[in-house]
Amino acid sequence: MWYNMGMNNAFLTRDDIVARVPSALASTHDGRRSDLYTFVPTLDIINSMESNGWGVVAAKVPKARKSASRDFGIHQLEFQERGAVALVDPRVPDSKAIFPRIHILNSHNGTSRFQVLAGLYTLVCSNGLIVSTASVGEFSTRHTGSFNAEDAFRTVEQFRAAMSGIGDTMQLWSGLQLSPTEADEFALAAARIRWNDPADAIPSPAYILAPHREADVGRDLWRVFNVAQENLIGGGFKRATREARKVTNLRESIRINSELWNLAETTAMRFG
Repeated sequence: MWYNMGMNNAFLTRDDIVARVPSALASTHDGRRSDLYTFVPTLDIINSMESNGWGVVAAKVPKARKSASRDFGIHQLEFQERGAVALVDPRVPDSKAIFPRIHILNSHNGTSRFQVLAGLYTLVCSNGLIVSTASVGEFSTRHTGSFNAEDAFRTVEQFRAAMSGIGDTMQLWSGLQLSPTEADEFALAAARIRWNDPADAIPSPAYILAPHREADVGRDLWRVFNVAQENLIGGGFKRATREARKVTNLRESIRINSELWNLAETTAMRFG
């Protein structure tokens, strides 16, 4: 289980971060790494991002039973550019509700790679959409070799620059209307992303495509993608003889988000 320490899209202060996610501000690793281990301090990333106008808006950590995990373990921070103008959500044309974010995943005890992902945060339904390799990108490296905080920030900068075209992608998808058959095919493929074992029972497309708000009613690709994402992650519907549970594992959520974005991009390409 991961606990989101965000503050309703407000920027976290350094005191907020150290009080809620102490491992993010560790000044060294846990002391049990070999000489081959490269310490990439999340604190340096925070400082570099802040000096370039980005602040932390959310922090996530797993519930830790041991103090070593709390002080050095895996953590995720979400950065948003200060003063950034929100993108228009095609589902709500008169609003600006989508903010690009950079997600940093790191640890100082060898439990994870250093990972950077691009993401979208929408105020319409608080989805945490993770943009995948096929569009903006995903970077991951082991804590070995010469990789350091400066390299990490350069990687983040590349992500930030690449995200400038996300608004165009959203507008394009909102103009692509799926037929009922195409929507069902998308829903089945989306369900197979989460339940990817051939023995897994796949829920009816109707559950994957069920909107939760009026703004999501429609069959354009942007709406179908968002509804499918919310239902795949949120669960709460019947799957065979049991209810689909909410996805709480961070890595699994990232995988589903990324593969779902890839599916939507592949679907869009069919329109020529």
